[in-house]
Amino acid sequence: MKNLMLVLVAIFLSASVTIAQERGNRQGTVQNRTPEERAKAEVERLGTLLNLDQTQRDSIYKYSLKQTTELQALFQQGDGDRDKRMEQIKSYRDKYDTKIKSFLTGDQIKKYEEVQKERSQRRQPRKE
Repeated sequence: MKNLMLVLVAIFLSASVTIAQERGNRQGTVQNRTPEERAKAEVERLGTLLNLDQTQRDSIYKYSLKQTTELQALFQQGDGDRDKRMEQIKSYRDKYDTKIKSFLTGDQIKKYEEVQKERSQRRQPRKE
């Protein structure tokens, strides 16, 4: 009976380690994307959500690529002042949203704002 319990505990622990490693690998994949991959993923996401035409996709890709390249440079600087960097990121996000909206129609802007609101609510820490 003790041997059986020991075997079950060993299986449980090894399964837990495997799952944790898989989660870590997925997060690393997202974080290690190139600016081109991030811009392409953003265009695909928005294209599906907002039914973008090819001109809109091209414009958003060019701007998203520029923005992700600038953000990557900002992260690589790593000057240590976290609050300053968070303010800069917020500024980039605000400019990005404004620019993206300039490429969209009225109905697409409404849908974009709804999606952004949902995403920001998911990002906020939950208070218990």
